[in-house]
Amino acid sequence: MYVGGSRHGVLIDAGLPGRQIEQRLAARGLDAGSVAAVVVTHEHRDHIAGVGVWGRRYGVPVYMTPACRRGAEQVLGPRGLRGVEVREFEPGQAFPVGDMEFLPVATSHDTADSVGFRVTDGATVLGFATDLGCVSPMLRDALRGAHLLYLESNHDEDRLWNGPYPWFLKQRIRSTRGHLSNGECVELAGSLLHDGLRALVLGHLSETNNEPHLAFGGARQLLDERGASGDVTLLVARQDRPGRVVEWAA
Repeated sequence: MYVGGSRHGVLIDAGLPGRQIEQRLAARGLDAGSVAAVVVTHEHRDHIAGVGVWGRRYGVPVYMTPACRRGAEQVLGPRGLRGVEVREFEPGQAFPVGDMEFLPVATSHDTADSVGFRVTDGATVLGFATDLGCVSPMLRDALRGAHLLYLESNHDEDRLWNGPYPWFLKQRIRSTRGHLSNGECVELAGSLLHDGLRALVLGHLSETNNEPHLAFGGARQLLDERGASGDVTLLVARQDRPGRVVEWAA
């Protein structure tokens, strides 16, 4: 995901090939050259496949925890992070990137050291949380008051249990170190809903165990019931296309 401040942008994760990221940014009128850094949530390949290429091509730093760095080096191989400036951070310790501040918050996922982020430019706040087996009180608190939220809505439970995945994988997805279902996403969003929220993006949808209309429908019902449909832009992020750019300032 691209997050832009007044002067620079940042990529949260880079799981696509570098060229494809460039094309998707361009399709939404965003300049790849404005990306000042890549900030990594965890070392699974679908989040870091393009990190090394991007860091070398544009000469920008890549931020990750020490444990994530070690995991990423194993996933990407010997050349993966070679020639890339890696800057390490620790969960719970905020760090600046350009004109934005990133607060990493530990999340529950089957990785070495996964995090979500609270991002602010001093006026607007973004809450980013995906790849979650469960939501800790600490993470929920970090997401409170965000003007923009990007939350995982990975699977429909009926489709998962009745789908083609092997049993061990179904159990992994539904574990406390797996992924949030549509219903769990709605519960989290409901606990974070406030008068200042302006956009809710549902992300990390499974292509096998979910459908965009299922994720959207549950969240839309929540907003309707809470009288927030007219105030909150609701979007579903897709794997096969660049999403809509949401612009908002406090």
